[in-house]
Amino acid sequence: MLKKLSFVDLIAAVIALLKKNTTAKVYDFVPQDAPSPLIYIEAAGKEPNDTKAMFCEVYRVNIHAVAKLYKGNTAIYKLINEIEEALTEEITLPEGFSLVYQISDGVEAIYEEQETKEKHAVLPVRFKVAYGYKIK
Repeated sequence: MLKKLSFVDLIAAVIALLKKNTTAKVYDFVPQDAPSPLIYIEAAGKEPNDTKAMFCEVYRVNIHAVAKLYKGNTAIYKLINEIEEALTEEITLPEGFSLVYQISDGVEAIYEEQETKEKHAVLPVRFKVAYGYKIK
Protein backbone atom coordinates (compact mmCIF):
# COMPACT_ATOMS: atom_id res chain seq x y z
CA MET A 1 0.00 0.00 0.00
CA LEU A 2 1.28 3.46 -0.90
CA LYS A 3 0.97 6.42 1.45
CA LYS A 4 -0.54 9.55 -0.13
CA LEU A 5 0.31 13.05 1.01
CA SER A 6 -2.41 14.49 3.24
CA PHE A 7 -3.71 18.03 2.91
CA VAL A 8 -2.58 18.53 6.53
CA ASP A 9 1.07 17.91 5.57
CA LEU A 10 0.83 19.92 2.34
CA ILE A 11 -0.75 22.95 4.01
CA ALA A 12 1.77 22.73 6.87
CA ALA A 13 4.57 22.89 4.27
CA VAL A 14 2.99 25.93 2.56
CA ILE A 15 2.49 27.67 5.91
CA ALA A 16 6.12 27.00 6.90
CA LEU A 17 7.37 28.50 3.62
CA LEU A 18 5.17 31.60 3.91
CA LYS A 19 6.05 32.14 7.58
CA LYS A 20 9.73 32.00 6.65
CA ASN A 21 9.49 34.32 3.64
CA THR A 22 6.73 36.86 4.41
CA THR A 23 6.10 39.41 7.15
CA ALA A 24 2.37 38.73 7.60
CA LYS A 25 0.93 36.25 10.11
CA VAL A 26 0.09 32.94 8.40
CA TYR A 27 -2.78 30.66 9.45
CA ASP A 28 -4.70 27.57 8.41
CA PHE A 29 -7.60 28.94 10.45
CA VAL A 30 -7.90 32.64 11.21
CA PRO A 31 -8.62 33.43 14.88
CA GLN A 32 -11.48 35.80 15.66
CA ASP A 33 -10.33 39.44 15.46
CA ALA A 34 -6.87 38.54 14.10
CA PRO A 35 -5.20 41.77 12.94
CA SER A 36 -4.26 42.25 9.31
CA PRO A 37 -2.11 41.85 7.34
CA LEU A 38 -2.62 38.12 7.38
CA ILE A 39 -2.45 35.10 5.11
CA TYR A 40 -4.44 31.89 5.35
CA ILE A 41 -4.41 28.70 3.33
CA GLU A 42 -7.31 26.46 2.33
CA ALA A 43 -7.48 23.19 0.43
CA ALA A 44 -9.24 23.57 -2.93
CA GLY A 45 -9.04 20.01 -4.30
CA LYS A 46 -6.83 17.29 -5.69
CA GLU A 47 -6.87 14.86 -8.58
CA PRO A 48 -4.73 11.94 -9.75
CA ASN A 49 -2.12 12.82 -12.35
CA ASP A 50 0.06 9.74 -12.74
CA THR A 51 2.92 9.55 -15.21
CA LYS A 52 4.17 6.45 -16.98
CA ALA A 53 6.60 5.76 -14.15
CA MET A 54 5.18 7.52 -11.06
CA PHE A 55 2.03 7.73 -8.99
CA CYS A 56 1.22 11.43 -8.67
CA GLU A 57 -1.51 13.78 -7.53
CA VAL A 58 -2.04 17.47 -8.22
CA TYR A 59 -3.13 19.37 -5.13
CA ARG A 60 -4.84 22.76 -5.38
CA VAL A 61 -4.74 25.26 -2.55
CA ASN A 62 -5.97 28.83 -2.29
CA ILE A 63 -3.80 31.33 -0.50
CA HIS A 64 -5.86 34.18 0.92
CA ALA A 65 -4.15 37.50 1.57
CA VAL A 66 -5.84 40.15 3.69
CA ALA A 67 -4.06 43.50 3.64
CA LYS A 68 -4.00 46.13 6.34
CA LEU A 69 -6.72 48.75 5.89
CA TYR A 70 -5.40 51.26 3.38
CA LYS A 71 -6.93 53.69 0.91
CA GLY A 72 -6.33 52.23 -2.50
CA ASN A 73 -4.76 48.94 -3.51
CA THR A 74 -1.08 49.43 -2.72
CA ALA A 75 -1.16 47.37 0.51
CA ILE A 76 -2.80 44.33 -1.12
CA TYR A 77 -0.49 44.53 -4.14
CA LYS A 78 2.54 44.54 -1.84
CA LEU A 79 1.22 41.53 0.09
CA ILE A 80 0.48 39.66 -3.17
CA ASN A 81 4.02 40.39 -4.35
CA GLU A 82 5.46 39.13 -1.07
CA ILE A 83 3.53 35.84 -1.42
CA GLU A 84 4.52 35.41 -5.08
CA GLU A 85 8.18 35.96 -4.23
CA ALA A 86 7.96 33.50 -1.32
CA LEU A 87 6.55 30.87 -3.69
CA THR A 88 9.64 31.06 -5.92
CA GLU A 89 11.17 28.76 -3.29
CA GLU A 90 9.88 25.18 -3.25
CA ILE A 91 7.97 23.82 -0.27
CA THR A 92 9.59 21.06 1.78
CA LEU A 93 7.55 17.85 1.87
CA PRO A 94 7.80 14.97 4.34
CA GLU A 95 10.11 12.08 3.49
CA GLY A 96 8.73 9.72 0.86
CA PHE A 97 7.18 12.46 -1.28
CA SER A 98 8.71 14.37 -4.19
CA LEU A 99 7.56 17.74 -5.45
CA VAL A 100 7.29 17.52 -9.25
CA TYR A 101 6.14 21.11 -9.69
CA GLN A 102 4.75 24.09 -7.82
CA ILE A 103 2.81 26.55 -9.98
CA SER A 104 1.18 29.79 -8.92
CA ASP A 105 -1.88 30.56 -11.04
CA GLY A 106 -1.72 34.31 -10.45
CA VAL A 107 -4.46 36.20 -8.67
CA GLU A 108 -7.99 34.84 -8.96
CA ALA A 109 -9.78 37.73 -7.26
CA ILE A 110 -9.30 40.89 -5.25
CA TYR A 111 -12.25 42.20 -3.29
CA GLU A 112 -13.07 44.36 -0.30
CA GLU A 113 -14.24 42.79 2.95
CA GLN A 114 -17.71 44.21 3.64
CA GLU A 115 -17.35 44.60 7.40
CA THR A 116 -13.74 45.78 7.71
CA LYS A 117 -13.16 47.35 4.25
CA GLU A 118 -9.81 45.48 4.06
CA LYS A 119 -8.66 44.24 0.65
CA HIS A 120 -8.68 40.44 0.23
CA ALA A 121 -6.91 38.57 -2.58
CA VAL A 122 -7.13 34.90 -3.55
CA LEU A 123 -4.05 33.26 -5.10
CA PRO A 124 -4.55 29.69 -6.38
CA VAL A 125 -1.49 27.43 -6.38
CA ARG A 126 -1.00 23.89 -7.72
CA PHE A 127 1.45 21.30 -6.41
CA LYS A 128 2.17 18.07 -8.27
CA VAL A 129 3.45 15.46 -5.82
CA ALA A 130 4.88 12.01 -6.59
CA TYR A 131 4.31 9.38 -3.93
CA GLY A 132 5.54 6.17 -5.53
CA TYR A 133 7.12 4.54 -8.54
CA LYS A 134 5.38 2.08 -10.86
CA ILE A 135 7.25 -1.16 -11.45
CA LYS A 136 6.57 -3.89 -13.96
